[in-house]
Order: sequence, then structure tokens, then C-alpha cells
Amino acid sequence: MFNSILVALDGSAASNAGFKSALQLASDQHASLVALHVIDNAAIAVNLDNVYLPPSYVDTFYDSLRKNGEGILAKAQTMARAAGVEIRPVLAESGGQTVAHAIIRQARKSKANVIVLGTHGRRGLSRIVMGSDAEAVLREATVPVILVRKPHHARRVTPRKRSVLPTAVRKPTTEKRPSPAPVA
Repeated sequence: MFNSILVALDGSAASNAGFKSALQLASDQHASLVALHVIDNAAIAVNLDNVYLPPSYVDTFYDSLRKNGEGILAKAQTMARAAGVEIRPVLAESGGQTVAHAIIRQARKSKANVIVLGTHGRRGLSRIVMGSDAEAVLREATVPVILVRKPHHARRVTPRKRSVLPTAVRKPTTEKRPSPAPVA
């Protein structure tokens, strides 16, 4: 039985699916929910390397990220309260490390029994290029991790067209008919 569930939120469709699953689990288990939003300042620092930006711009950018995170957590609080689930929102910075490390750090700090993460389900080259915070959490966590795939929209399936030669190109079929019987 779980009594403390940590769920990481970033506002994406995958994250929202993870939150809904965590909310249902918390309700079923009568557990408290720790909703975590991580501001990834490590990625920002790498992307802005060798670029001069005025300090006021950087401060404004961080304020924007912080406000976005607060909005995501406020929405989660509203949904949890409507479901009758106790929730504690946490806004954290990655502290120069990966988002996965921030999630693991917060799970330990909050003594979570389980971690719930939405995942984009990337595979192949996009997974190698983009990385996977969910995979890193899965490898490093000392508690169970539940990965929830983002919902897929129904794809329109168009039937394959069969390759058919135009009538003029088709070879005519030849049927052998019995020759008529001679008339006597």
C-alpha cells in the first residue's frame, strides 16, 4: 500500500496523463500526493553557453519559467482537491543537474513510496537525441516507478490501394468454350 506518491509535472500531454493516473492511485490508496515541477536550469545554461544576455533578460526568463510552473501546480491542486486527495505542490530547480536527479532527490526528501511519471514513449533516434528523464528515474529510483504513456490520438487509417493495371493494359482472358455440335 502506498501512502505518499510523487508525480512529476511539466504541463505536457504525457505529464497530464501521468498526473491523472497518480491522482486515481492516490484516491484508491488514500495516499497523499506530492506534485513536483522542476525548472531545468541545467539545460538553459547549456543552451545559452557563449551567448551574452543581459541579466534582466535572464531574470525575466526565470520568472516566466517559475510562473509557468506555479500555474501547472495550481491546476494540479485544483484537480486533486476536487477529487478529495491531499496534495503538496513542490516547485524545484534542477540545480545544475538533470531533471531526473531532481525527481529522485525530491522523492527521497518527501519519502515517496512510488513515483509516477508521464512519458512520451520516444524510441530509436529521437530517444537517443532527446534523452529520457523517465528512463533515468527508472534506473536510479529505489522505489517503484510507474510510467504512463501519453494518450495517442486515433490515427486515420487509409486502406492501401491495390495495384491494378488499367483495363486497356490487361491481357484479355481467353476462355475455351466447347465448339457447337454439328447440326444434322
